[in-house]
Amino acid sequence: MKTVSPRKDEVNSLNEVSPQILQLEAALRLLARLFKAVRYYPLRHPALTAAIEEARQGFAPLLQGGEHLIFLVRKEGFLLGELPVAPANPILGKLALHLFARRVQSLLILPDLTGRDLKAFARCLSLAPPAIQSLGGMAEVLFKAKVSTLWVNETDLSRILTRKDTLEAEKYDLPGDEDRTDDDLEQLFESGNRKQTSGGERDLEGLLNELRQEQSDQQYRLLLQEMPPLVRLALAETDRYLVLDALYFLQIDAVDQQRSVLRRALARQALEQLGSDEVLEALVDFLCTRGVTDTTRQVIARVLSLYPEKTVRRLMERLAEEKELAHRRLIIEALICHGAPAVPLLTEFLTDGRWFVVRNAVSILGEIREPSTASLLPPLLQHRDLRVARETIRALTKIGGTRAVGILLSLVEGNDQDLARQALLSLGAMKNTAAVPTLLRLIDRSDLLGKRFELKKGAIKALGEIGTTEASPTLVALLKRRPWWRTSQFDELRAAAATALGEIGEAGAIPALQGAAEDRSASVARAAAQALKQLRKAEAYGTGII
Repeated sequence: MKTVSPRKDEVNSLNEVSPQILQLEAALRLLARLFKAVRYYPLRHPALTAAIEEARQGFAPLLQGGEHLIFLVRKEGFLLGELPVAPANPILGKLALHLFARRVQSLLILPDLTGRDLKAFARCLSLAPPAIQSLGGMAEVLFKAKVSTLWVNETDLSRILTRKDTLEAEKYDLPGDEDRTDDDLEQLFESGNRKQTSGGERDLEGLLNELRQEQSDQQYRLLLQEMPPLVRLALAETDRYLVLDALYFLQIDAVDQQRSVLRRALARQALEQLGSDEVLEALVDFLCTRGVTDTTRQVIARVLSLYPEKTVRRLMERLAEEKELAHRRLIIEALICHGAPAVPLLTEFLTDGRWFVVRNAVSILGEIREPSTASLLPPLLQHRDLRVARETIRALTKIGGTRAVGILLSLVEGNDQDLARQALLSLGAMKNTAAVPTLLRLIDRSDLLGKRFELKKGAIKALGEIGTTEASPTLVALLKRRPWWRTSQFDELRAAAATALGEIGEAGAIPALQGAAEDRSASVARAAAQALKQLRKAEAYGTGII
C-alpha cells in the first residue's frame, strides 16, 4: 500500500502547485462543508447524505491505485509532505484550527474510505475539546465510534491494519446497521458530555448556550464566573471566533433594556474582567486576518470600542507599523468606531514626532466629527510637514461648525496660498453661509497684478456651492465688468461667476446671464448659456429655485 506524499521538487516554481495539493485542497473544502452539515442537519437528512458522498468523492482521486493518504495538521494550516496546502484559504485555515484544538496532528486515510466513517469523523469533530479529552482523545473517540478507514495521529500502517481488522469484525452486518450505528454514536457523545460536565468542566460554546437560555440572574452570575478560564482556553486553541462571540454576547446583554438591572451590571462586570491585554491583542490580530468577513470585522471593531483606554493606543501603534494598505484601513475604521470616547486618547498623538502618526490621528478625529476637537487642530496648520496641514483642513471640513469655518476663513485671508486654496474648496463643501462675507471681500479686493487670481476663482466657486442669494449682486457685477487689462484672466473669473449664478439659481440674475450669453468671450458665453439652461430646467421641474 503506497502513501501519497509529494516532494519539494514536485513544485516547479512559486506559481505552480502540484495536482495532489490542489486535489487535497478541494477534498478538505468538502470535508469542511460536511463538518458544517453534520452540525446543522439531522443524522439521516438527505442534505447530510449528499455532503457525505461529496466528501468521499473528493478524496477518491487521492486514494486511487490502493494508495493511502497522510497529511499533517498545524495551527496555521495543512501540510502534504513538506508542502503547505492552500495556506491563504480561510476555510481550510479554520478547519485546521478546529482540528488542531482537538489535538489532531496528522490524518491518515485508507483507500477504502467509507461514507459511514466520514460521517462519524465529522460528528466526532463537533465535540468540544474537553469532551474529547474526557473520552481519551480523538484517536480513542474514533476507535470507540468504530471508524476504521480514517486515523488520527497514527502513522504505523501495520498497527493501523491490525486495529482495523478488530473494528471491522465488530461492525454490524445486519439490515438497519446504519440506524444502530447512529444511535451508538449518540450514546458515545452523550457519555463524553456527561464526563465533561460531571467534573464541573464546560466548553465556552456550551457555556454561551446556557447563558442565552438562563432565566435566573443568580445562576447567570454563577455561569459568568466560569467564563474567564474558558476564554483563555479558547484563545490558546486560537478559536477567536468563539472568544468574539462571548464578548459580543456580553455587550448585547449589558445594554439590553429588557434585561434586569442586575443582569446588565453583571454583563458589564464580566466584560471588564475579560478585557485583558491578551484578549484584545488577539482581537486586533483577528481584525487584520485574511478571509475574515466584513460583518465579523464590524463586530470586532464594536467589541474593541468597549475598551478605549486599552485599545486606542494599541491600534494607533499597530497602524503606524502596518505595511498593508488594506489592514491600515481596517484599523482606522476600528478607531473611528470608538467615537467620542477615543478623542482624549487620540489627541495625545497630535504631538507625536512622526508626521504620519499625527496625520493618522487628525484623519480619525475628522471622521469621528466631535465638534470640540476643532479647537485642538489650528496649531497643526503650521506643521512642518505639509501633508499634516492638508489633512487638518480635511478634518476641519468634516467636523464642521462655526469654529471650523472660522479657522478655514483665517487660512483664506492668510499668506499661504496653497492652504488658502484648499480651505476655499472646503468652505464650498461645507455650505456654511457664515463664510460668505469673507468670500465676497476676497472677490472685491483689488488685485492689479493678478497674484490672488486663483484664490478669487476658488472663492467664486465656493459661493456657488454654498448657494446663497447674498452673493448674487457681487457675482452679477463681476459678470458685467469688462476691464481692458488682463482680459483673458478676468474672463475666467467672469465665466466662474456665471457658473456660480446658475448654481445659486436666483431669478434676478437672468438678465445679466442673457447678456453674457452673447459675450465676445467664448468661455463667458458658454458658461452663461449653461447657467441659463440650468435655471430654466430647475423652473420647469418646479424645484422652487426661481
